[in-house]
Amino acid sequence: MISETYLNPAELKELISTREVFVWGARHDGYAASLVLKRIGVEQAGFIDSSVALQGTKAFGYPISLPDDFFSVNTSEDAFIIIASGFYADEISEICVGNGFVRQNDFVIYGELRKFNYQVDISGACNLRCISCPRGNYPEHRPPGFMSADTYRLLLEKILRDDPYTGIMTLYNWGEPLLNRELPQIIRITNEYSTLSAISSNLSFNIDFEPVIKAKPTWFRVSNSGWGENYEVTHTGGNWELFRSNLYKLKEYRERHHPEMIVEVFFHIYSHNRGDFPKIQELCDDLDFTLRYRHAALAPLDNIEKIFDGDPVSPQAEQTRKIQFLTVEEVMKIAQSEEEKCRPCYYEDHLWINWDLHIAHCMEWYKPGLDLVEKDFLSVSLEELWRARENSAFCKKCKSKGIHRAYCVYGDENLIAKKESLMVP
Repeated sequence: MISETYLNPAELKELISTREVFVWGARHDGYAASLVLKRIGVEQAGFIDSSVALQGTKAFGYPISLPDDFFSVNTSEDAFIIIASGFYADEISEICVGNGFVRQNDFVIYGELRKFNYQVDISGACNLRCISCPRGNYPEHRPPGFMSADTYRLLLEKILRDDPYTGIMTLYNWGEPLLNRELPQIIRITNEYSTLSAISSNLSFNIDFEPVIKAKPTWFRVSNSGWGENYEVTHTGGNWELFRSNLYKLKEYRERHHPEMIVEVFFHIYSHNRGDFPKIQELCDDLDFTLRYRHAALAPLDNIEKIFDGDPVSPQAEQTRKIQFLTVEEVMKIAQSEEEKCRPCYYEDHLWINWDLHIAHCMEWYKPGLDLVEKDFLSVSLEELWRARENSAFCKKCKSKGIHRAYCVYGDENLIAKKESLMVP
C-alpha cells in the first residue's frame, strides 16, 4: 500500500548522500529501480541477488553480487541499498538489519517508493493451450483482443503522471504479446518515455519477430518446460523444433539489432522433465542466454483455491497435478505457514491492466468479470484503486487461506535446492 515512509526523489538523494548505491534484485523490479536511479541522477554501483544462476553475470553493465559477498566488503557507512525484490522484500529487510543496516536510513524498499507495479496484457490471445495455464485448463475466458499503440500511449502517459517512480512496463500476463502486430510500436513508445520494457513469449510459432527486437525491448523472457517431446507435453500445442529454431533466430536478431537486450530462458521443473535441465543449460550457454528456473506452478490461483476447498478442477489441471514435482498440497502447507508469519502479498501493489483497459482484481486470479473497479484505467484515480485494494473482501479471503503466498513458494530457489529438484551431473 502507499506508504507513510514515501520519499520524493530529492529526499531519496539526500538520504543516499555520498554512499554507493546497490539494487537488491536483478529482475523486473530491480531493472525498474535501476532506471529510476538514472532518471533522478543517482549513480548505481551494482546489483545484489541471491540467485546462483545470475552469479558472474551483469545487468545493464552492473555486476551482480551474492549477499554474503556484498556484506563482506560493504557497510552502511559506505553503501546504500534499494530492495527491489517483490517476493522477498521482508526477508531481505531482515538480512539487511542483521548486517547493521537501518531501514529508511541505510536501505529502502522500492515498492514503497512507487505506488504500483504495472502489468499490461497487450494481447488478449495466445497460440498455445498449456495444461498448467488457464488458457488451457480453465473453462471461462475474457474477451479476446489487442491493445492498440495509441491506447497504450495514453495509458503510459497517465501512469507516469500519477506514479513517477515507475521504471518498467511489463507487457504480458496471460496472453502472447508477439501476436499483437503493434508490439514494435508499443516498445518504441515505451523507450520514448525513458521506461524499460519486459516481454515474455513461448516462441513456438511461425511469426516474423525481427521487428520486435529491432524496436529494442529491455528484457525478453522465453518460457520452457523440457526438451523434445517433454516440452510439447506442457507447452501444449507447441512444437519443439520450431521453438529451438526460434531461439537461434532470437540470438541472431539480438546480435544484429540489440546486443544489450537481456534474454532469460525460464525453465519450469516438472517430474517428467527434470533430466532435461543439463541439455537446456548447454543450449542456453551456446545461445549466451541466462537460464533461470522454478517449480512448475498450477495456474491460475482459481485452481489452487478449488483444490484447497476440495472442489473439482478441469482434466487439464488434473493432468498438470500428476506431473508436478512440487505438489499443490506441499505448496499450500508452506504457504499457510508463511501466512502465520504474516508474510505480505506480492501482488497487492500490482495492477493487471487488460488489453481493453479493464483492471483485473489480481494478476494471478483469472475468472472473467473479477475486476478491481468498474471503471477502465484511464477513468480512475490511483487513490480509488488503492481504496478498492485496501477494502477488498476478496483479498481478505485469499489471504485467510494463505493462497496469496502460493506462487512465492513455487518460485523459491532455496526450496529447489532442498528438494534436489534439478537433476544435474
